[in-house]
Amino acid sequence: MQFNKKALQIYLVAGTQNFAGSDAEFVNHIEQALSNGVTAFQYREKGPGSLTGQRKIEMGKKLRKITTKHHVPLIVDDDVNLANEINADGIHVGQSDESVQKIIHDNPNLIVGLSISTESELEYSKPLIGINYLGIGPIFPTISKADAKPPIGINGLVQLQNQVSLPVVAIGGINTSNCQSIYQASKAGIAVISVIMDSKNVKETIDELEGK
Repeated sequence: MQFNKKALQIYLVAGTQNFAGSDAEFVNHIEQALSNGVTAFQYREKGPGSLTGQRKIEMGKKLRKITTKHHVPLIVDDDVNLANEINADGIHVGQSDESVQKIIHDNPNLIVGLSISTESELEYSKPLIGINYLGIGPIFPTISKADAKPPIGINGLVQLQNQVSLPVVAIGGINTSNCQSIYQASKAGIAVISVIMDSKNVKETIDELEGK
């Protein structure tokens, strides 16, 4: 799938550890999100309660089916082997993950996203050729990632975004109450986890994120 920056508008990041129900209910919840306005989905199994091994692969295959059905790009977090096995559209990596340039070189067919949160990380990303988008954050305090860095705020997002030409998706503590402040200050898309994964009415939540 060719990368389109419009995919970053409402970017859902989640794994089974972010959902209280069964695996089947998790898949159903993701499909509800895909059918109601989510524009990209990142499959991220990390932390306590996350799937590993064959169960992770099987879940990835189920998610590939529903993302294909809804024409939404599937990005895999920090697992190139899984991305290739389930024929995902892309891979998202952090600063401490496998060499970004090696991933780009070895997987020219994959969309590649990179997380940054500081000026030094931004400088690291500039010489890299083949990155499709940057994930900047955390913008606000978040409990969805145990290893999250200190929040950089709206000003931090704008300062970093102004220095790059790549499309940007903001992440970290974004919800229906603060998403408009991001839209007003920048051209970044928004990446969310708990606001959708904890929602009892996915359509209503996504409508609010879209400003409807």
